[in-house]
Amino acid sequence: MSRMKKLAAGAAIGSTVAAITTLLVTPYSGRELKQRVSSRKDRVNASQQELSTKIKAVSQQVQMTAREGNTIVKNIASDLSTTLGQFKQEIVPHKESLQHHLKEIQNSLSNLEEHVQTTKNPNEKIDKKEG
Repeated sequence: MSRMKKLAAGAAIGSTVAAITTLLVTPYSGRELKQRVSSRKDRVNASQQELSTKIKAVSQQVQMTAREGNTIVKNIASDLSTTLGQFKQEIVPHKESLQHHLKEIQNSLSNLEEHVQTTKNPNEKIDKKEG
């Protein structure tokens, strides 16, 4: 039992020394420490609210920018579609004219080939008769 008494006495003395040391080393009193903690807590809460407000503002700005971007893309797509339709309508007469000119060129080439063939064939006959 003497060991238990010694252990209990050691624990009591150690606790007392620790409590006295803590009181002597602590730079602030309990009341002053509570005020400092409360003050810092208030500053942290204020910073948190300010940050939350800024995050909401940025979120709203991102959403607004996305909506505006979507509208711009739709407008550009519509404008391109309109422009392409106009281009198709404007090119039709030119396309028809080009097709007409190509047919004329093909006819001219065909006529030229026939002419070359008819002028070439008599010469071949003369060459064969002479040879």
